[in-house]
Amino acid sequence: MSQAFHLLQLQKIDSQLDQIETRAQEINALLSNHSEVEAAQRLLQEAEAVFKQKQQMLRKIEQEAQSKRIKLEQSEENLYSGRVKIPKELRDLENEVQALKRALSALEDRQLEAMIELEQAEAEYRQAELQLQHALATETEQHASLRGELENLLRNRERLRREREVILNQIEPNNQAIYQQLRERKRGIAVATVEDDSCSACGSTLTPAERQAARFPHQLVFCSSCGRILYAG
Repeated sequence: MSQAFHLLQLQKIDSQLDQIETRAQEINALLSNHSEVEAAQRLLQEAEAVFKQKQQMLRKIEQEAQSKRIKLEQSEENLYSGRVKIPKELRDLENEVQALKRALSALEDRQLEAMIELEQAEAEYRQAELQLQHALATETEQHASLRGELENLLRNRERLRREREVILNQIEPNNQAIYQQLRERKRGIAVATVEDDSCSACGSTLTPAERQAARFPHQLVFCSSCGRILYAG
């Protein structure tokens, strides 16, 4: 087999290795990305903070309402006990009882609103918990699939590296150096095939002499347009 043929086979392997390396980097980036779970965790923390705030607000209103009820009971007891005889003091007690009743009514309205808000906050908190569980489950499933894919890629990489060593042993060192330089300059494509009398890489039409030379097994022939190694089969 010609040197150009072995270099073409080497390029096929190197292209596969490049693809494996690119995909492996993508997978490692995906495995280190926990953005969905982190977003769900932040949402849960925010929902939990609101939920606790609504609980505290409701407890505060309930405590204030209970204090008003106790005060109202005491005032009503004084009003109807018969112990207070002075008309002005009785009027003051009546006014105090009415004021306490109004305040208690307002507190009970606020308590009802606070209970509704707490119920809504709790529902949002429970929903955030479910979203976090879903995000964790999805990430676990996706990461398991990615790790399996990565393992296959690494196995293929080792196989290709062994095949590459076998091919390298059939390529002269100076030709290996030329190939590597072209790969670096030509975006990984150092060898082009002759297709329809043209260079498969750049599309330039080759002269009859170039096509004939490309078939010669013991020397490398380069495309006069793009400079890549030509293989004519």
